[in-house]
Parts: sequence; structure tokens; C-alpha cells
Amino acid sequence: MRIPQYWLYIFLLATAGLFFFYQQNQPALSYDFAPQFDGNDYRAIHDYFVGNIPEYEVSFPFHSRILIPWLAAQLNTGNIISDFQWINLGFSLLSVFMLFQLWRTLGFELKWFVIGFGWLLFHWTGMIRLNAFDPITVDVPLFFFQALFIWLIFKRKFAWLLVLAPLATLQKESFIALLVILAAYGWYHNRREQDAYFDLKWIFGGLALSILIKVLVNYYFQPLEQIKGAIITLLYHAKEALLHPFELVRWIIAAFVAFGPLLLAGIFRVVKRPYYDNRRNLLILFSGLYLAFGILAGGDMTRIIYLGFPFIATWLMYEFRELNSKTLWLMVCLSLPMTLLIKTIPDPAFEWERWQNWYPEFASVETIAYFGIYLVICITAVTWHRKALSQSA
Repeated sequence: MRIPQYWLYIFLLATAGLFFFYQQNQPALSYDFAPQFDGNDYRAIHDYFVGNIPEYEVSFPFHSRILIPWLAAQLNTGNIISDFQWINLGFSLLSVFMLFQLWRTLGFELKWFVIGFGWLLFHWTGMIRLNAFDPITVDVPLFFFQALFIWLIFKRKFAWLLVLAPLATLQKESFIALLVILAAYGWYHNRREQDAYFDLKWIFGGLALSILIKVLVNYYFQPLEQIKGAIITLLYHAKEALLHPFELVRWIIAAFVAFGPLLLAGIFRVVKRPYYDNRRNLLILFSGLYLAFGILAGGDMTRIIYLGFPFIATWLMYEFRELNSKTLWLMVCLSLPMTLLIKTIPDPAFEWERWQNWYPEFASVETIAYFGIYLVICITAVTWHRKALSQSA
């Protein structure tokens, strides 16, 4: 039974309220004193579009992510942080709207909406808090575009990919990888099931348009340095992980911090109970992509993994939609320490070491050890409840 539509307005009001609350109570990053942060590249794009600088001087891969800085430049309030904050608010509301529609389509109970939106809005690296700290960003629309993407697939509205795909690629090039996976899986599924579920002409059309728009942006908005290419970047980070095996430990902890013990339970269940379900397969594939991105796509693993929220959270809800309430709320309670709910994110411009210890990928070995101990505690709890987790359908 679908939850009533009025819950959407409650979640939207909560999102707006929390957005303004954290805007006032979470100090923003001091970009001028932290040149290594991505926001400085997005600021350069914004300044180019408002006419503050004559030349386009932006590094790879940020140079091609022009959609959000362009939208922020259209506001041109005179304060770049305000420009991006208004864009972030708009896409935060759109993201909640789209996730609500997606989860309602999948028939989730109200408890999953509360848990899902609670994790999205209150987690320190979630949609609201992290982007109150780091507002000059292009990440927030990703939650909306990805939720819309998976909703269109489940609704079989594949023709809309011709609009969504190039638009989302202008926001972030990682959308091309989602289309590649969708195209490959769609071809395999149609051959396996002989049901023509996936309309491949629209999927490949969307992929072609995404690649075309990426090529055009690279031509008209060239990076400062010679283009390395996404494949080279991924291979570089893969090599670094192989040369420094402790990075794999940091990656595991980062995934744990991003999604808590329910992610551990989800991986355990997929390994123990493989079966063919179209929706489940897609959610697992897209979730797996973002888990892989965490170690292959950049240094900030926790943020990158969390950006897969529309896929990972939806997969976990789908996986455990019949999970008994006792076990579910145990998982929620075990997850609460991951949110760092009563703390504010420190400014790395002035508290670099303290800021690093929030992130498993940068934290000291001692901090990683603390995370590891808690991970073992959670694995033990998951093991004790293995029967309930395995039997949920």
C-alpha cells in the first residue's frame, strides 16, 4: 500500500527547514585558504560565466561540469556562495520529490521513507550538511538526476533519456558510466528473458548524446592541462590502491561510514541469496558502480560513495523491505554514530588534522582503528541477526 501523498509535503518542509538551519549553524568552508578544494574550480567557472574573468582556466575534470556553475551565474546575486546555495536548495527539494516518487513506486512502507530521508538529511556527508559546509559544489543535483534516472527505467519511459542523459552529463560526466551499464545490462536482459523490457534504441541514443555533449564541452571549454581522460584517471587510482593496500582498508571503512551496518548486511545477503530480479539487479549494479568509484574516481572516498545514495539506499530498502522492525531498528541504532549528528564539520583551512579525522580516507591510523573496532562490533550484530536478514524478501 502506497503511503499518502501528503507525506511528500512533510518531507519537503523538513528539507527546507534543515537546509536553512544548517546554513546558519554549519560554517562554510574558507575557500580562499583551502585552494585544494573542488569549489575553487567551480568558482572559476562561475566567475567566467558572470564575466569576472576573461579566460576559461579550469582544471580537469572539473572543466566540463558547467551546468550548475552556469545556473548559479544566472542568479548573480553578487555573492557566489548565495548563488550556489539557492541552486542547492532548489535541487535538494527536487531530490526529495523524486526520491519520494521512486520509493512510492516501489511500494515501500512509511518507516523506510523516514529512515531514508533521515539518513539523507542528517548524515554529515549527506545532501544538506556537507553542502552547507561546502556550498560551491555541483554534487547536489546528482541526487535528483539519479533518482529520476532509475525511476524512468522502472517506469520504462526510456525516451526521456534523450533529455536527461545529456543534461546530467553537463552536471557530471559520471552519468555516462551509468548509461554504459544500463545499455549492457539491457542488451543482456532482453536476450536472456526475451521480453523486450528495455527499449535499447532510446538507451543507446541517450548514451550517444551524452558522449557527444561531453566531446563538445571538452572542445569549447578546454581544461588547463592536457586532458587525461576518465579511463586513465580510473586506472591511476586502481594502481595507487594496489601499490598502497591500506587504501583498501580506508575504502571499506569509508563505505561503512557512508551507509552503516545495513550495507554490510546487504552485501552479505546478495552473496548468500543470488536470484534474478530486474529491479534488484539494476540497483545492485548501479550501487556497485558507486562503491567502485569510491576507490577509483578520486581521493575523497566517503563523499563519492555517498553520492550513490539514490541507488545504494534504494537497493538496501528493496533488499530488506520485509525486514522485521526489531532487526531494522537495531541497524538504525548502530548506524547513528556514523551521522556525527551533534557536531559541526571543522574548517580544514584552520583545523586541517581535525577535519581529516572525519574522513576515513584521510584519517590517522588510530582513527581508522577506532572505526575498525566499531565495524567489527556491527559485523557481530549482523551475524547474530543473520537469520532475520537472510529470510527477509
